[in-house]
Amino acid sequence: MVDIWPPPVSRRIDLAEEPAFDLGAMRVIPAERTLVMNGQRGELQPRVMQVLVALAKARPEVLSRDKLIEMCWDGRIVGDDALNRCILALRHHAQQFTPQPFAIDTVPRIGHRLIEGPAEDHGSEPVRTGRPWQLASAAAALLILVTSGIFVWQRDVTGDDPATIAVLPFRNLSSGDPYFAEGIGEEILGQLAREPEFRVAGRTTAAQVSKEPDPRKLGKALGVEYLLEGSVRSDRGRVRINASLMQTRDGARLWSETYDRKLEDILEIQASIGQAVAGELRRRLVHSPTRRAVNGEAYALYLNARGLLRSQSPAVGAEAVSALQRSVKLDPGYAPAWASLAEAINLDGRSKGVEPLIAALPQAQAAARRALQIDPNLAEAHGALGQLLGAETSAGVAHLRRAAELAPRTGEGLVWRGLADAVTDDFAAALAAKKRAHELDPEWPFPVRAMVDLTAELGDRSDAETIVRAGFPADEMTQHFAFARIAWFLGDFSEAARHYAIVAKSPGRWARPAQRSLDDLRFMLGLSPTMPNPSPVANVGSFSRYVPRVWLASAPSAAEWQRHNRSAAAALVYQDENIVAAKLMLNAGRARELVATFDGPTGLLGLRRGQQVGPCQFQEVPLVASALRAVGRNGEADAVLRQAVERLGAAYRRGRVPVWFEGDAAAVWSVQGRKDLAFAALDRAVRRGWVYGGRIDLPSFSDEPAFRSLHSDPRFKTVQTKIAAHFSRERAETQRALAALA
Repeated sequence: MVDIWPPPVSRRIDLAEEPAFDLGAMRVIPAERTLVMNGQRGELQPRVMQVLVALAKARPEVLSRDKLIEMCWDGRIVGDDALNRCILALRHHAQQFTPQPFAIDTVPRIGHRLIEGPAEDHGSEPVRTGRPWQLASAAAALLILVTSGIFVWQRDVTGDDPATIAVLPFRNLSSGDPYFAEGIGEEILGQLAREPEFRVAGRTTAAQVSKEPDPRKLGKALGVEYLLEGSVRSDRGRVRINASLMQTRDGARLWSETYDRKLEDILEIQASIGQAVAGELRRRLVHSPTRRAVNGEAYALYLNARGLLRSQSPAVGAEAVSALQRSVKLDPGYAPAWASLAEAINLDGRSKGVEPLIAALPQAQAAARRALQIDPNLAEAHGALGQLLGAETSAGVAHLRRAAELAPRTGEGLVWRGLADAVTDDFAAALAAKKRAHELDPEWPFPVRAMVDLTAELGDRSDAETIVRAGFPADEMTQHFAFARIAWFLGDFSEAARHYAIVAKSPGRWARPAQRSLDDLRFMLGLSPTMPNPSPVANVGSFSRYVPRVWLASAPSAAEWQRHNRSAAAALVYQDENIVAAKLMLNAGRARELVATFDGPTGLLGLRRGQQVGPCQFQEVPLVASALRAVGRNGEADAVLRQAVERLGAAYRRGRVPVWFEGDAAAVWSVQGRKDLAFAALDRAVRRGWVYGGRIDLPSFSDEPAFRSLHSDPRFKTVQTKIAAHFSRERAETQRALAALA
């Protein structure tokens, strides 16, 4: 046997397995990436520490560049600058101390060697001597290293402010679908966004401005200090990902790495990138990133489906469902794919109509629950299930709040929080959450739409219109559509009709909902004899709560009522239409049918016998209580009303309430028999712009069963007169406005 000296050193450097060692007076602890000397502690970026360990193991022999790359980069192809920067970082560090603990000598065209002691003693490559141009070059290189943060020397690492960073869409270098590359960047963004020591720019905004080549301008536009960019190339079961971190202040590249692995290792690569970024910026990751192996084909299908779902186009629902069903079949244990499948099934069902949606909801809910069985802390699954159960149910709110807790620093998490706050009547908190979501991702339209709606509903018309102009500065038709909604919320029907008419004539995506809304207005004002058809399914991809007005010519038949309440999914889909139907059934003396539904498995309008009143059920409570009283179950009616009144009081104590809330409160107090409170609320409502023109209001205010107890009071006639006068004025003004546009 032939002895080999020095021993082979080509084994990959695993810092966790490397023992501590000394270089002169310096103690090197690879597993902690720390250096200790003269009572000070320093921290090296992982790749720099790997190079130091490799050179130390080979000392005093020369280690070729190929060997260094094999040991520290797993033999993957990397540019010369990656190794050069590590060498420069180590040299700069060594020169900070007296006596200098080590030096790195360069053997031209061969490699490097590490020698204990200062560079001058061993003939290493000069750093502080030589020609002026060499000195300038070395100084510039060292300056770049210091400012870019490749090496960090510190006495203590504590309490830094969150690092502000944007993850730009990763470039697709393959011939296939670009959604795969985009999805990898989005997953890394999601990982960093969950971390308390990072503030991550929203994905929509980052994508919108990512084509700007100057990192300094990008940083200013996004309000961030750092940019993470990358590229992805995949081929035959392997993936190569290049990622780099830049500083926006000066465009300096702080870190870069190329990962060439099997596709099954993709989650580990993403976790490694996140950890490398955190290490470079001296930030801690407190949430353990996913490192499990994942079926490569399943993950590619998942990312492609995520790209389809981001569009929220009804046309892609079926394609996304198909891709995700194949994904979970290949890898049944990957929770995010199940959560996305829930979203895709819902989107596909909504695009096909009422009955397909009713059939789809249980399947979507089951997919979301499967995701939570695998990963109980998956925010996306909680958010999906919360909305699938109904955001206005107690269970739905609980899941939305949990989703927000798990993703508190993401735009989605803030939207979930805002939705939960709104349906539990904490309107100030809801508006604040939507504003924070918008600040985080200014180019994402959903928070802007939600802010517009709630601000208008709170009565701040001028502020709502300002939000529209700032949020959609170059989108004239979206502005018109938003102005119409604001005007309708506050009873300015003629102005709403004018804006809707303008949009209805345009070829854009708002034309159809604008025309339907214009039809609703014309019928409501008596300008058209044609009642629009009921449409219980919200338009996908529109404003936050855009749904057309519910019109029913008469109470439904017993069979139709039962069909609309045959299951929890059916009752949820038909919820608003069921509210209008229940009003007509009460007026027709059919309370017993309503109470039978109340006693049944689905409950009546979301309320069931023996169950507490849930959040935001002020529209339903007066109808349920009226039905119970009509059949002599007064005790149950009183209990339901007391619970609702407690919630009303809590909402009023929190601060301002929307205009429509005053009308709902008046209905609850009216059925309870507290006329003074009911009329006070109606007076406030009318003064703030409420004129009984909401989605589930009956054509005539006097037909509202909740206000039946007020009919004999002269004050009711006063309210009726004010509403009638308002409608008369708006009818005439709408005729003039539409004639001018004809």
